[in-house]
Order: sequence, then structure tokens, then C-alpha cells
Amino acid sequence: MELLTLIRKNYKILFYSVLAFLAVSLVVTFVQPLKYRAQAKVLVVQQFEKTADPYNASKMNEYLSGLLAKVVSSESFFSQTIKTSSNIDTNYFSGERKQQLKLWSKTVQAKSMYDSGIITITVYHPDKTQAEALANAVIYTLKTTNSFYHNIQNVDVRVIDSPSLSTLPAKPNIILNVLLGIIFGLIFGILSIYHTKQSKILDKIKSIL
Repeated sequence: MELLTLIRKNYKILFYSVLAFLAVSLVVTFVQPLKYRAQAKVLVVQQFEKTADPYNASKMNEYLSGLLAKVVSSESFFSQTIKTSSNIDTNYFSGERKQQLKLWSKTVQAKSMYDSGIITITVYHPDKTQAEALANAVIYTLKTTNSFYHNIQNVDVRVIDSPSLSTLPAKPNIILNVLLGIIFGLIFGILSIYHTKQSKILDKIKSIL
């Protein structure tokens, strides 16, 4: 109750605090390029004999999906992928090799879903068409060149969810950033109000002494 009373008396501090943090969050959000998301899922399976142990087969598929998910961020995979389609704008990955790979890791992300053999491929790009083209290129490279990264026989990469595009930009997360701005503004404002009260109490004590 005491806190609510303080907030009512000093609501302007809280209001301007939230406003300031909200402004900062919006600036940080919109200085970044807006990017669309293309997301797809592939299933990595190895063809086993009918007599094979199901547990070992499951573990092998889990291992393969984890391996290939990590491979996606590698230099060799990057080089092979951007050559697979004439629709990919290679100028987007300009600069020195180190810069290209850094941008690639931010643009294309692959995550293995635990013990399922499924890899989720997510691509972020300012251009919707490029996001989709890159997602398809990553899938094609996984399907056609995965044997380059292992020596296991009869491995198949199957598309279970073709690339789907976000209608609105997915990065940066505008709603999340706005919410964080409001939350941090509220916290800072309440702390400021409390600090102001404590300062007044100390001033009164000093005046008495």
C-alpha cells in the first residue's frame, strides 16, 4: 500500500521513466534491418536392416541429425550451399571470409530436435524471396552432400516441412522489445521513486542533527 501511495504521488517519474526506456527500445529495434523468417524441417534417417536394434537405430539418427545441424554453420557447407542455386544473391555475403561466415551464422541456423532425428532450419533475411531460396538451398545441400561429413552408409535426408515464410518481419522482435522497454522502465521508475523517498528521509534526519 505504501508503494502504491508513493507511485500515485510520483506518477510523473514513473511515466517519464517508461517513456524513456520505450524510446530507447524502439530506437534499438529500428536501427536494425527488418528480417523475414523462412523455416523448414528435415528428417535424417539411416536405412537399417529389419533385424537392427531399434534403440541403436534411434541413437544413430539422433547422432546424424546433431552432426549435420552443426555442419550447417561450417565454411565448407556455406561454400557448397551458395553455389546450389542461381537465385541466391551472393553479394549479400560480401567482405572477407570471416565476415561472410559471421553473417552466414546469423542468417542460417540449424537446430537438432532432441532424439528425433529432426533438424529445424531457420533462415533470416531482409528479402522474403532470398530467405526462401536460402532455405531450399540448405535443404538441397543437406540431401545431396551429407555423405561428405560422415562415412555412414544409406543416410537419407527427407523434407517433412517445406520452407514457410513469416508474413511480417520476425527480426528484431518488435513486440518483445517494446514489452522489455516497458518492464525496465517500470522497474527503473519504481526504484527512482523509492530512492527519492529515501533521500528526503535522510535530508530530514540531517536537518534535525
